Amino acid sequence: MSAPARVRWVVSVMVALLCGTTSAQDWRRAESRDRATQFVGFVQPDRLYWRPLVLPSVPTAEFKLLSFDETTGARTLLVRLPPGWQQASGYHSSDLEMFVVEGGINSGGEALGRYSYAYFPAGQAHQFGTEAGATVLQWWSGPPDYVVSATSRKGARTADAIQGWRFGDVPYMDPSRFPPFREQPFSNNSPIRMKLLRRDAGTGQMTWIAMTPGGGPAMSGEGMLPLWSSSAGWQEGFLLAGDMTIGECLPLGQVAGTYAPNGYFFRPAGIRHGGLSLYSDSYSIWLFRTGPGHWLTYHDSCGGPAQ
Repeated sequence: MSAPARVRWVVSVMVALLCGTTSAQDWRRAESRDRATQFVGFVQPDRLYWRPLVLPSVPTAEFKLLSFDETTGARTLLVRLPPGWQQASGYHSSDLEMFVVEGGINSGGEALGRYSYAYFPAGQAHQFGTEAGATVLQWWSGPPDYVVSATSRKGARTADAIQGWRFGDVPYMDPSRFPPFREQPFSNNSPIRMKLLRRDAGTGQMTWIAMTPGGGPAMSGEGMLPLWSSSAGWQEGFLLAGDMTIGECLPLGQVAGTYAPNGYFFRPAGIRHGGLSLYSDSYSIWLFRTGPGHWLTYHDSCGGPAQ
């Protein structure tokens, strides 16, 4: 074989190998999506890689990026803290919310186990760590940073801080007692049960938990509401337990997917969802965050005017 022929052969083999590798690894490739404008959904964190989480003056941990806002730097992380991890007292330039998915942490001297929650406004000095290790969700309102300090930054909304919210200490409530988020009344015997973790008095932004029974359409018992709904604000969800299938009205058409525990989505304002696909085989317990202006409007289809 001549030298030019050998070169052509080597190049063709390399191209074939690269193409084959790309095809086989498509499901692993990180896809850049700005959650401010694009739906980020059907995320399975177990298919994402752990990466080092490094902040100045903070012990290294690991994280998986679930969603990201390119304009504000806001993001949602799944963070794994190793046993013995301890953060000194200090504060962040952004608001930080945390929810314990596995294990437990100590926050401000309080022991917070699985399904516990904490909220630290920007500039609020706080300290937390873990003895046995923990996996926590972290919601940042901007780029993560850290300033070591025993005192809070001047002007911080310290009165809004939540050092420790425990799942077992807060009873479920009927949705009719929840802060209103739709015009239609809830049925007197609604099967939905909810827990409020936090509601911002200024913006109305909320963090909350909703439990629905399964074995049928997810909104069974809620009357004859139209199949599709949308919100004037963004919506974010992390499935704590159970399962749920949800349809989404996206530019490429109707897309449906099933969430298992730890499944995640971020839905920008205005995207219709639900449909005939809204179904749970078992039950669902969702951890939700909803942005300012969250108000559900119902629709008869993926397109057309609101009903």
